[in-house]
Amino acid sequence: MKCLPVNDTSYVNWVVWKHSKWLTLDYYQNKYERFETIDALLNEDFYYLEKLNTWNMVQSAVKAYVDATDDPYTVYMDAEENSGFMNNLEWEDHFVGIWAVVSKKDYYILIEEVLKNTPAYKAWIKPLDRVVMIDWEYVKDNTLNEAVSKIKWEVWTKVTLLIERIVDDESEIFEIDVDREVIDVPSVTTDIFNLWDKKIWYIEISLIWEETEKILKNEIVELKNEWIDGIILDLRWNGWWYLDVWVKVASHFIPKGQLIVEARYKSSSNVSYYSKWFWDLEWIKTVVLVDWLTASAWEIIALALQQQIWAKLIWTTTFWKWTIQAILPFDDWDSLKYTVWARYPPNEINIDWIGVTPDIIIEFDSSAYVNDDIDNQLEEAKNLFN
Repeated sequence: MKCLPVNDTSYVNWVVWKHSKWLTLDYYQNKYERFETIDALLNEDFYYLEKLNTWNMVQSAVKAYVDATDDPYTVYMDAEENSGFMNNLEWEDHFVGIWAVVSKKDYYILIEEVLKNTPAYKAWIKPLDRVVMIDWEYVKDNTLNEAVSKIKWEVWTKVTLLIERIVDDESEIFEIDVDREVIDVPSVTTDIFNLWDKKIWYIEISLIWEETEKILKNEIVELKNEWIDGIILDLRWNGWWYLDVWVKVASHFIPKGQLIVEARYKSSSNVSYYSKWFWDLEWIKTVVLVDWLTASAWEIIALALQQQIWAKLIWTTTFWKWTIQAILPFDDWDSLKYTVWARYPPNEINIDWIGVTPDIIIEFDSSAYVNDDIDNQLEEAKNLFN
């Protein structure tokens, strides 16, 4: 192979000599030419030709190509990984495991979401954590299904995860022991706080799935004959879920016709989501508890309430995930999960990688919670009604 020097930096030329033929590559016209050239050379000249598995090589190349987008939520999944991911999204009333939505990325299993009050939550596993080893076995060569099977395994046992966490571009490695449990997490939990001369309705939403809004609506119906002085909406430790459902959830608090969020696409028209008409909660003073794991749909609800009904937000800046992914299936059951649109709140300031800023910042006192069962952030929310 002879390589000619490139003198014109504004125009890239590679010239390859192969079997007395010149092949000129104009990078801007065919950016995949190098791949095609290497593929042709390997198939013709590679000594260990029997080791070439073209399909596996193409899949590996596509995975690496997609990973290079540097978007943690964009991933190419083979058929087995795709099946495992879709099964991971299916909600059941109860199940065995640690509960986290995961995907396979390069040498690790990426934690995408963690459900509140589950073993993963109690072990302080966070979204975007990287599981490098499971019970001291590397996951690099495991499929997603294999890794998930190792994590779930038998109930009432422990699994040891070696976690890599990126903080300020620095990598931290540590070990976490997580209990495998039978998990039964209610979508919506409510309570009534009688504070001073006021009656405050506490709503904790643990996840948004198809039935969440119906459950919330049933709770609201029960309160129709009650005089409610305020609402505390707890959205801490919550990630993404179903788009149409969280629009309905927000509609219980925001007056009809007001903008909740706008979806902006790169290749199609933008779509605006407005509040629907439900029972009249929008005139009740509302305080929202958020944290650094309040993400995606929950950030939309929190920010829409903050901007449209002046709800007070308590704790810290949210997680900053303001994109939505689509899944493109292929005929061989592989799929591409990729970021397809960004969300814009009523004030049109996109907060992706920034997060929602709270009105009152108060750090969570974990020792008071563990030792005395005192939730200091919830207590601060109650004090706002005094």
